[in-house]
Amino acid sequence: MSSPPDRRFAADAEAHRRDAPRFCPGCAGAVDLASEFWEGDDRRFYCWCAACGWTGEIVPTGETVVGHEPPH
Repeated sequence: MSSPPDRRFAADAEAHRRDAPRFCPGCAGAVDLASEFWEGDDRRFYCWCAACGWTGEIVPTGETVVGHEPPH
């Protein structure tokens, strides 16, 4: 029998569910792993996609997106 979730972390768990990347930037498939961590003031997600093998970090930037054009 598992214990109920600690209510002190409920807001953090909800933010993770809301903000975790869902799609791979390499193939647009579903992200299989999104592990959240912090580096200084930057919130980061280390991600892995089983479909194409892509791994990398995704940093949420808020309402706007900062990135690059992928190779064609």
